[in-house]
Amino acid sequence: MKISAEMYKLLIERTLDGFSVIELRDEFIVIKDSLIDPDEAYKKVYRQILRFIKKGWLNGEGSGRQKRYFQTDTFKALHAEPKSENVDIEIVLNQDYSVLVSERNQYKGELEIVLGEIDEYQSLNIRFPELEPKLITLLDEAKERSACLLGKVNGLTNVLKVLSGQKIVHQKFKTKALLFERT
Repeated sequence: MKISAEMYKLLIERTLDGFSVIELRDEFIVIKDSLIDPDEAYKKVYRQILRFIKKGWLNGEGSGRQKRYFQTDTFKALHAEPKSENVDIEIVLNQDYSVLVSERNQYKGELEIVLGEIDEYQSLNIRFPELEPKLITLLDEAKERSACLLGKVNGLTNVLKVLSGQKIVHQKFKTKALLFERT
């Protein structure tokens, strides 16, 4: 049978028996070795005591502040193991990363403009084939800019996902710029 790590330490390792809620709370605070709020500690141990009484592991004698709790023979016969303790992980981001969202949106806008440019160069190339030698250079430059901008958008998107705790899924993106061939 598994019981909370705290109750295991208190009742089995420290062999507390015949205790009051206040005594158990104080011991709980000691084993937690932290700045835990005494009221919260009281609530936690009291809930555990009620659970143990319901299972027949503890008996209460007396009333009010004089009430004491004793381990039952059932509890003493248990082969109890502690549950693994929950580890509280607190991640504090001291910096405002909203600037990254703004940068990504800016690059997305620039990428849309460059893709429009590429469309226009290709349209002009079809309408005016004699301009092809001049348009090829402009088209190649626009393709390079679109690839660079797409890299920036993807990089910022991945960083923002990491910051928000999302799993990064590598996706293959095809832009209009990379699908066009020279004619």
